[in-house]
Amino acid sequence: MRGGQILCIALMLGFAACRPSSSADYDAEVRAEYHMRVADSLEAASLLREAALEYKLVAELYPKTKQYPNAVRNTALLYGNPSNPAVDDSLSLQWFQMYLTLPVSREEKVKAEIYVTMLKRLTTLRREINRRSVVIDSLQNVTRKQAGDLASRSKKIQELESDLKKTTSELEKLREVDVRINKRKGGK
Repeated sequence: MRGGQILCIALMLGFAACRPSSSADYDAEVRAEYHMRVADSLEAASLLREAALEYKLVAELYPKTKQYPNAVRNTALLYGNPSNPAVDDSLSLQWFQMYLTLPVSREEKVKAEIYVTMLKRLTTLRREINRRSVVIDSLQNVTRKQAGDLASRSKKIQELESDLKKTTSELEKLREVDVRINKRKGGK
């Protein structure tokens, strides 16, 4: 009988050790798993915006659960996915940087570092494209202004050429009149 009591006590201690530290921890774990399954289903159905929000919910509400690292990684991946209507590279970068602070495998860390590097490069390239776009817009404005100035100057030159022709014609007439007057004077 004494051996049975010891065995019973040992089993109870074993079950107590395997049980979560509190029912709150157990509830959080169950809720996190539920939301992860919902997010996985949404992602499988290509509802990426909704899936990202569900993963984000797990990451924000259940940081002490086993699901937390996967929720952070999946949030980062979905915010960086071009098929997601809510794609946001800066949010993806933030989530990947958060993921790098977690205790994950070396392989996962390397993958996340690659994503971080690519997202930083993408951000830099987008800034450069925006800067060049501003320069191009500025140059187009200058070109339009100069084209307007050239058209105005061209019109002015045409007007001056027309005035010059008229003046030349009038001078020619005056010269002819002067020649006739001089011939009359010379003929007398």
